[in-house]
Amino acid sequence: MTGLLRGPWGVTLILANLLSAYIAYGALVTQPQGAWDESTLTGIEFASALLITLSILTSLLALVPVARHTLSRWWLAPSLTFLAVGVARWAYIIHTYPQGPGG
Repeated sequence: MTGLLRGPWGVTLILANLLSAYIAYGALVTQPQGAWDESTLTGIEFASALLITLSILTSLLALVPVARHTLSRWWLAPSLTFLAVGVARWAYIIHTYPQGPGG
């Protein structure tokens, strides 16, 4: 029965990881013009938060077939990598562009 379950789980996880890759690309490539560019900084922070949320959900979704030994443990690697990227980008933005007084 595990052979029949690999297809739907694999397709679902691949689609979720592709969406995460698209969001990660947007969060990493977008650069603010300066500390005053609040709208771009907010967009990067939102993309990072969305990437973190999607990565956690994808990791939890991947835990089901991994626990049942339907898929190997390596299916957890992409979502955990995207989680680390989202956290690192968000931390970099907060550290590099601190919110000034009155903001």
